[in-house]
Amino acid sequence: MNLFGLDLNATRFRAVQGLAQNVPMVVALPGNLDELPLALGLEERTPAVGQAGARLRRQKPHCACLDFLGHLGTRKEWTAGRHRLDALGALHLVFQHLQATVAPARGVLAALPAYLTEAQQTQVGQLAAKVRWQWLGSVPTPLAAAYAVQEQLPFKGIAVVADLDAHALTFSAVAVDAQRMRFLNVLASPQLAEHVWMVRLLNGVANRCIRRTRRDPRESAETEQDLYDQLTQVLTVNRGDKLIELVLQTPHWYQNLMLQPAELTNFCEPLVQQAVAEWRTFRETLHAHGRFTSLLVTAQAARLPGLVAALQHTLDEPQQLAEPAEGEDEDFGANLLQFDDGANSCTPVQILAADAVSRAAHHLAARMQRGELPRGQLDSIRLTTAHGDDVGPPRVQYRGHDHFLDQPLFSLGADVTCDMVFSREQYPTVSARHCEIVYDRRAYTLRDRSRQGTLVNDRPVKRQMALHSGDWIRLGPAGPVVYFLGQPSAVEGGVVG
Repeated sequence: MNLFGLDLNATRFRAVQGLAQNVPMVVALPGNLDELPLALGLEERTPAVGQAGARLRRQKPHCACLDFLGHLGTRKEWTAGRHRLDALGALHLVFQHLQATVAPARGVLAALPAYLTEAQQTQVGQLAAKVRWQWLGSVPTPLAAAYAVQEQLPFKGIAVVADLDAHALTFSAVAVDAQRMRFLNVLASPQLAEHVWMVRLLNGVANRCIRRTRRDPRESAETEQDLYDQLTQVLTVNRGDKLIELVLQTPHWYQNLMLQPAELTNFCEPLVQQAVAEWRTFRETLHAHGRFTSLLVTAQAARLPGLVAALQHTLDEPQQLAEPAEGEDEDFGANLLQFDDGANSCTPVQILAADAVSRAAHHLAARMQRGELPRGQLDSIRLTTAHGDDVGPPRVQYRGHDHFLDQPLFSLGADVTCDMVFSREQYPTVSARHCEIVYDRRAYTLRDRSRQGTLVNDRPVKRQMALHSGDWIRLGPAGPVVYFLGQPSAVEGGVVG
């Protein structure tokens, strides 16, 4: 069964494909590209998808539709001539452009930026279904990034993922224990989005050219765009310490510029310092969640001159570590990403390959097809090596938060009197009192009381069904998913604790 793993953000679209049991291969997108720019050109009668739109960023910015993914569900529009698009319309054109490539897949799962809301993720899935993709669901990009590393080098604790696209530079936290990993939170900084760094580099090179030749390449829109494209290519290819050659050509003059890699770092120094300040702010919020063990940097963020080195330098600074939670496994022999020199805790920076996130999405799609994971929007992932969902008191977990079952009956639904309440606006098919989890005779049973139905591990519940640790419960065919974890222990009066 051919499955697609997608890596979609505000800058570009990447994909891998392959059978569930095989190593996936990078998909050649229209134009024989490994990645398709998420851009539209609006200067012609028909909007042009991909590179044609990206080429207008500096040349004809009024005709370019860019950075629209993060604006799904908003009133923001892009207009040029007869064209008038909102973010959903722009994404629809991209999906239609890719329809012949993606639609034949028997299952599609996408990694989406962490800054997207749950409603925006839902819109992406609905649009994919509209163009007849076999949509399985989505996963936050940082969760997929952590999963990619976990499969190769298992670790426990808090991983932070640094990512970048046209919308923002983000730092996201993912908690990993012996059973599962879950997405915690994200700090998005639009003021440090990808184009901000590119403009900084472009201006730095232009000023260098002015000092040498008294000519400004920004005076020609075509030359400015060409310089922008060359700088993008420079960041894409890891040149090490090699000199960087840039060619500036206008109808009236021609110039070769040779730059040292360190010069690009100097151009970006103010942005690097701002990014480090954001990182330090975010790191301070992690103490309550557990032990920080690793910093993972996506390939797109790692391209930024000077950023990885600056982040690594901050990791050498003394940190106040949170005390382990009661019952937390302190065997950090399995934590292969943590090093301790006895004084300062130095956490290595792991740089991900360009296709690491899409490959993780493919692997998760295969697990969904096998019934190991629920379909839909994943905010936590049960690890394949997990052997302890039954550890701890019985509880229901939703979006990373535990709700303990300390009464013999626990109700879920849209009514405010339920023990777990879901928004009718977000989940219109959830009934007022959708279902109940009942403790009886040292076991837990789920009772369905809805019109839309309740599913356990994607199997419909006929009136009631016994629950086991690790089961997932879906409230209606398109409703929210919660996890049942832990084991009951009988106490006096029939109440568990």
